[in-house]
Amino acid sequence: MIAPALLLLALSAGCSDSKLDASFRRVFEFRKTPQQYALIAFSDADPDVRRDALTRLARSRQFDRDWAIQGYVTIALLESNDQTRCIAVRALARCNDPRAVSTLLMLLNHEQHPPEAVRPPTDIVRWDATLGLAELCEQGHVTPTDADGVRNTFIARLKGDADYHVRTAAARGLGCYTSEESLAALIAALRDERFAVAYAAEDSLARLTGVTHGCSALAWEQWLAEHPTDRLSGDGQLPAARQPPYRNRWEKAMWTTRQMYRALFPGRKE
Repeated sequence: MIAPALLLLALSAGCSDSKLDASFRRVFEFRKTPQQYALIAFSDADPDVRRDALTRLARSRQFDRDWAIQGYVTIALLESNDQTRCIAVRALARCNDPRAVSTLLMLLNHEQHPPEAVRPPTDIVRWDATLGLAELCEQGHVTPTDADGVRNTFIARLKGDADYHVRTAAARGLGCYTSEESLAALIAALRDERFAVAYAAEDSLARLTGVTHGCSALAWEQWLAEHPTDRLSGDGQLPAARQPPYRNRWEKAMWTTRQMYRALFPGRKE
């Protein structure tokens, strides 16, 4: 009884034959397993189908199984479709597996690898890879063996990447590395033409040092000259002057609402 009812409902709504066919396939086709979705993500000729299959795998309860991670690695390195590739990169960052760090490093240092090993990533793929690497650093999933390589990759991306989203994510990632090289790269980034990059750099500087000078490169350079030692004394927390006026999502929503109300209804001028 269900199928005829659905058919009558679709016909009364004026659905075309192609839409009806697609709708009924979604309703009546057997649910695939995560392993089947992984196979489709590798083998289907249609990039939209590959993307959908990988999305379903990444949302499944088996998203962090070993065979799934191996699939993410291969797709992240070699897939031709950017959106599918980004899904693999984001899934890797969620897995907290050592292979995630090594794969993201290969993506961001693709010039050091042959094209048959790493397809050169586009801007959006580099952005997701840099952001994923920064999140893995913040969560403590980068081993001491990989730490120098990750830090140097962030510095290289912050200094030379053409996409400002990548530079912003790299500045965020450098906030995890207490080194003079990190300080120098972050202070130089305060002069970036994009304010988002400068703001992220100042945020990381504040976390590393425990002080804030706004986004003034001159003020930071002066402070650096006045503190030749003991300048990496931050505990990873923002100074009080840089902390937001809310502590959780509820307080943030209330604060945002008040700010919007004040902007819309500024009140009478004195």
